[in-house]
Amino acid sequence: DMNDKLQAVLYSGRKLTDSQEQMSPPQQAEIQNLLDHVNQGFLTFGPDLKVKQQYSAECVRIFGGSIAGMSIVELLTQQGDVDGEALRDIIEAAFSASQERGQALLRQLPSVIKIGDKTIRAEYKLIFRAINAREQALLMMILTDITEKRKVEAEIHYLCYYDKLTSLHNRAYIEKMIFELEQVDNTMMSVIVLDMNGLKLTNDVFGHAHGDRLLIAMGQVLQKVCRQTDIIARWGGDEFLVLLPQTCSSACEQVCKRIREACDQSGNIPVRLSAAIGAATGESGKGISELCVVAENRMYRDKLAQSRDVRENIIAGIEHKLHERCFESLGHSERIHDWAKGFAAFLGLDPAQADLKLIEQLATLHDIGKVAIPREILGKRDSLSPDEWEIIKSHGEIGYRMAQSLGEPTLAEVVLALHERWDGTGYPSKASGEQIPFLARLFSLVDVYDVLTHERPYGGRKTKSEAMEEIAAGKGSQFDPTLTERFLEFMDGTE
Repeated sequence: DMNDKLQAVLYSGRKLTDSQEQMSPPQQAEIQNLLDHVNQGFLTFGPDLKVKQQYSAECVRIFGGSIAGMSIVELLTQQGDVDGEALRDIIEAAFSASQERGQALLRQLPSVIKIGDKTIRAEYKLIFRAINAREQALLMMILTDITEKRKVEAEIHYLCYYDKLTSLHNRAYIEKMIFELEQVDNTMMSVIVLDMNGLKLTNDVFGHAHGDRLLIAMGQVLQKVCRQTDIIARWGGDEFLVLLPQTCSSACEQVCKRIREACDQSGNIPVRLSAAIGAATGESGKGISELCVVAENRMYRDKLAQSRDVRENIIAGIEHKLHERCFESLGHSERIHDWAKGFAAFLGLDPAQADLKLIEQLATLHDIGKVAIPREILGKRDSLSPDEWEIIKSHGEIGYRMAQSLGEPTLAEVVLALHERWDGTGYPSKASGEQIPFLARLFSLVDVYDVLTHERPYGGRKTKSEAMEEIAAGKGSQFDPTLTERFLEFMDGTE
């Protein structure tokens, strides 16, 4: 309210300077105190375009010092974004015109100017005062620093129309642009819809920070292969959308090809970057929303068609990381597979049983959760601390989530139970006895035997007889007693 009142006084104060001269020092001090606390700069200049007086401390802050006697044109054009000649012509014309015409001319002056690193809103007002029975014109400027306001507005705009993670446009911006583009009748438009592969797996296994890296990497791929005129957005979750104005279907297909190639060349991220892609092209700007639906349906068909390859690629990548990071002896997976298959046959299990089909998967992926365990803990030769041991124990639950994400719920249940013990002292669920899945009880015997008889970072290699003795010692506590007896019989018959 005080600010509004003060501006009203200044706008109507034709004899401001004269009035100040007639005031007592206390009155002048009170007025100056008000001016210094309204966070606005007030200055006046005459037809010579020299600053007559600055009325508030804000002027000093805005310009970085006293400006009395300085050229107003030079002050306002120091950033080079205001035309000095045009500014001078308008101001001089305003001084020469009537008050009404002069004020109309002043509306042509820039309302926002840059002064140093500040953004300033400028208001202009012609005022008149009588000197020796003659009216003298002055031009008053009211300067308001809106730098922070502009920053806030820019941030709000960014949050409204950009995805904070990828720095791409968001769905709200795309919907706004689709509406605008659909008003154009002669624009050929292509649309690409992408759905990322492996994001849920990455989030479940490696955490959302790694999932974010995957999303950022996809955003960078799209920015790399698309033109500056293309509109790229994170459509939501793991979906991206690209609008390609003035792009025919063949050119759009080339963009899709470049996206796939760039994904194949992506750098060090947890899961290989890939996406299902669908595209559609329309001959006019009308119906972009319908093009998005067509492209999305094609994307889903592409996802279905490549689902097996995607799954195999993800498993292959996990297997590679497992061998690279987890210090497993060469041939561990192959040996486990052969031992488990041979033991199952020794038990007389039907080779057509569904459980036996999991043996090959288990041989490859029984320790998949270890890919999320720090390498320095997996390879530690000294005793693990309690915290480190808790991290190691988490790999079964991680492996469970990975298998679930890969669409293998039965495998997930077995992976989760591989470290349970017959006596109920295992982890993570402390299941006991026949609560533990049969294949987990069988597979744990084979896995322990192979680990014991080959080199490990934290322990030496045992002989066959030493390993069998250790397994026998775990009968009824760690291992299913019946299966342990049969396994020992099975191993007695092997070399």
